[in-house]
Order: sequence, then structure tokens, then C-alpha cells
Amino acid sequence: MKKQLLIAAVAATMASVSMADVSISGAAQVNYTNIDNDAGTSENTITHDFDLKIVGKSGATSVVMDIENTDANTTTEMNVKNAYMTTSMAGVNLKAGTYFGSDNLLDDASQTENKLSLDTTISGVKVQYETAGTNLNDSSVTLSGSMAGVNLSHEIFDTKTDTSVSGSFGGVNVAYRMIDNDVDTSDATSLEISTEMQGITATYAAIDANEGSTDKTGVTSDAFFGEIKTGSEIKEADGFGLSTNVAGNQVTLKSYSTMLAAGNVEQDWTKVVVTRPLANGSTLEATYTDKDAVSTALDLELRVKF
Repeated sequence: MKKQLLIAAVAATMASVSMADVSISGAAQVNYTNIDNDAGTSENTITHDFDLKIVGKSGATSVVMDIENTDANTTTEMNVKNAYMTTSMAGVNLKAGTYFGSDNLLDDASQTENKLSLDTTISGVKVQYETAGTNLNDSSVTLSGSMAGVNLSHEIFDTKTDTSVSGSFGGVNVAYRMIDNDVDTSDATSLEISTEMQGITATYAAIDANEGSTDKTGVTSDAFFGEIKTGSEIKEADGFGLSTNVAGNQVTLKSYSTMLAAGNVEQDWTKVVVTRPLANGSTLEATYTDKDAVSTALDLELRVKF
């Protein structure tokens, strides 16, 4: 009888585990980078970035925990990248917790703690309210929607507005964004245009955070021009790119220029990226970067997702 009760208890436990809606995904990458400086010195480094994402669901509610280990935190303690909850109540979507924004031409996404987002759709227009921490001055209201194939978004803060317009016109994709800040030195715009011709995707991208002012703060970025972090902000950037598939390899060529906010330093870049899927499910990517009159670099990245 005791054995039967024990078996029943174990079976009940296993049933509760199997019914729980929990998923685990992630990615891991290792990079080898060689940099040859025109001054005659060279650098060789190996870096890594491991991510593990756990999602638990119960009805319309999800809890997300995203942890990572990189060279910035190489101890046994993992870094919590995202930890938030999403749910829906009476037609209102809620997201609360700590999470990263999105990478784009005018922003290298950063982590925001104690962030709250509420949104709903009224007559085809999405209305979203966001705030973070205890400082309600960081709150914003965003109105967004689509009209005649054009996507519109207008975010209103106490001290600035952030407007985006995007769409496809005759096979040409256009995305424009403008940040209008009460502090003139923080205004910025971005433009990206792309189209495909005979299997080749051509792209033009530009950032303008200058407006002729010498005291511009510049912007971070993580898109066409690569990752531009805080401390290396850019005031201007523009360039062209071509991307196509060659024998199963995705090949991308970029040529662009940037001007840093610190010292108004101009720099020309040429970059070649070759990405190849491997038979074991991983991806090998080789990136060659020529930083004109400064250095050349070769980065080899092995990445896998699960």
C-alpha cells in the first residue's frame, strides 16, 4: 500500500512538471580577434558570450528570465540580462521588470530596471505608456499605427519627442527617425534605405546628431555601423552596403565614414562579412575590418542557437 501511494505521488509530481509550460532557449558564441595596428603593434583576443533564456507561461501571463555570461562577468555568478513579466488584462497589455531596449541606428540598447509598459489599441491606433523606477520624468506616451502601408510612431516625453516613419515604396524600404530634444545638443536623425536587385540587397544608412554644433553629445548605435557604445558616441555617419548569397555564404560589403563626438574625429571604414551555416547547426562568421590609417582586424565567430 505504501509503495502504491509512493508511486502515485511520484506520478502526480511528474504530471505537474510535464504540464508546466516552461521553455528554455539560448545561444553561445566564441570570438577570436586579431588586430594589426598601423603603428606596428598587434592584439590577439578570445572572447565569449553565453545566453540562457527561460520562459514560463500560465494562461495569458509569461515570466521571462534571461541570463548571460560574457568576458565582462567571468565569475561563476551569471548576469541577469532580462527579468520581466507580461500579461493582458481587459484588453490592456502589461510588461514589468528589468529588460533591454532594442538596438538601432540611434541607440545601443541598455538595461532599464523597474520598467513598466502598458498598451492597448483604440480604433487601430496603439497607445503605450512607459515609465521606469521612481522618476516619473522618464515617462512617455507613444502613439503608433499604420496608414496606407506607412508605419508611424510618435513617442512623447516631458523634454523630447521621438518620431519614426517607415514603409516600402515601389520595392524600396525606407525608415526615418527623428529625436527632437529640448536640449538642442541632443537632437538626432537617422535614415536607412534598402532595395533588392537581382539577388543583391543594397543599403544606404545615415546618422546626423550634429546640426552644425560643436558641442553635440552624439549618439550610440548598434546597427549598420556596428556597435557604438557610450563613451564613443558619434555625431555623424553615412555609408553604403551590398549583401548577397555566394555558394551558400552570405557576403556583405560595407563602406562608411563616422565622426566621433569627442574631438570631432572623422574615420573611414571598409568591412567585409562572410557568414556560413555549418552542418552541426552552428554558424561561422568571418569579419574583416579596415579602419583607414589606423588598423586592420579579422574576427572569427562561432555561434550556435538552441
